[in-house]
Amino acid sequence: MQSSGSVASFRKLTPAMMRAQSLALANDVVTTTKAEVAMALKKAAPALGIDGTSYHILDILIGLTSSDDWQPDRRPLVAISNEKLAEYVCRSKRTVMRCLKRLVEAGIMAYRDSPTGRRYIHRGEFRNGKRGEIERGFGFDFSPARQRVHELKELGEAFAQRLKLEKDARRTVSRLLRAIEDMSSLAKKENIDFSEIDQSLEALSEKHLTVLQRAEILQDLYEMSVALFAEEDTQEGPETSLDSEVTCAGDIDDAPYNNTNPLTHEFSNKQRRSANADPITHNAPDYAGSEKAFEKTSRSRVGTSTQHQSNNVSLEHISLGLLKSALVNLQETLGFEVSSWADLIGSSEDISLLIGLSPAAWQQAEERVGRYTAAAVLATTAEKALRDPLLISSPGGYFRACVDRAMDGELALHKSLYGLAQAG
Repeated sequence: MQSSGSVASFRKLTPAMMRAQSLALANDVVTTTKAEVAMALKKAAPALGIDGTSYHILDILIGLTSSDDWQPDRRPLVAISNEKLAEYVCRSKRTVMRCLKRLVEAGIMAYRDSPTGRRYIHRGEFRNGKRGEIERGFGFDFSPARQRVHELKELGEAFAQRLKLEKDARRTVSRLLRAIEDMSSLAKKENIDFSEIDQSLEALSEKHLTVLQRAEILQDLYEMSVALFAEEDTQEGPETSLDSEVTCAGDIDDAPYNNTNPLTHEFSNKQRRSANADPITHNAPDYAGSEKAFEKTSRSRVGTSTQHQSNNVSLEHISLGLLKSALVNLQETLGFEVSSWADLIGSSEDISLLIGLSPAAWQQAEERVGRYTAAAVLATTAEKALRDPLLISSPGGYFRACVDRAMDGELALHKSLYGLAQAG
């Protein structure tokens, strides 16, 4: 294990930076992989306050690390200049420096500065098809993220759970607000004193509360409203029994309306249509309704079929076998196997996280080209980004451009997949 480098004298140390340096010097190295840490970081990034340009830089730096350097007896280092990073993310050099400092203070990487401030990595000989160990290197050390991999997983899961709770709470707030407003309108008609709840509802709108707190208060107000109506019904007295309301007094003793007399054989034959009878005229009301329903169904089926063909035009020459042989790095990184389209579509959320694609952008792509085409394009984009992070500086933008080409019928996705499969 190499000794950790020190922080350059020109940097102003903060307590958060010192904690990151301490994690980089830890002796009890956690056994993990690059893929495991990368997924944990991407899911925990929002909870750590890493977004925008900082997230983009993190994605590039993680991609530049070698998988072999994440072994317990090595150190995951990456060396790249601020100027090159600024070029990749299309931001100023000072912005890049601030984002790098934010990543260090978030406790996921540490500075490993050389005496001259230059970043570089010298490796040993190339053996058995693998890159040699780092003999000397300076840049950014991802040892803190390796040490915190289990904590990062818990942060990501807790953040996802909180998002789910907030989503459910927002739905609860909308539902209860409508219900209480409806009961308020009904209370005015029934002359029920609803002023206390109305005042509480108005005061609630002026308070700065979280959506979870607002949902809890609205639940209490809703229960109070229901209890208020139940109390009013009790004060009105017992209702008249069903037996006393529904009696036979005053009923008219008439014969039943339906005619149950059997038809004679001759009359029945006159009513029955023969096999050679004239067809029903188009002016018949029953036929007109059936014809309109048939036309509407036919148009719906034709429209759906056309849309399906349009959405999947890019999958004409793509098979599951081709996808499985082309997406080697992606399957290894995420730990799944493309044995069916359901497997690929089910992993779309993780693939989107891997390339930093927002849920809104993924949903828009699904609506434009269809779920299957969007999933294939997304997987191909991620595979290319994993194989050469420098080739695709913005995987999200590359994905959107491919979707646009698919809409124009100019995307030859099968050629990209064949090339990836041959390259191995």
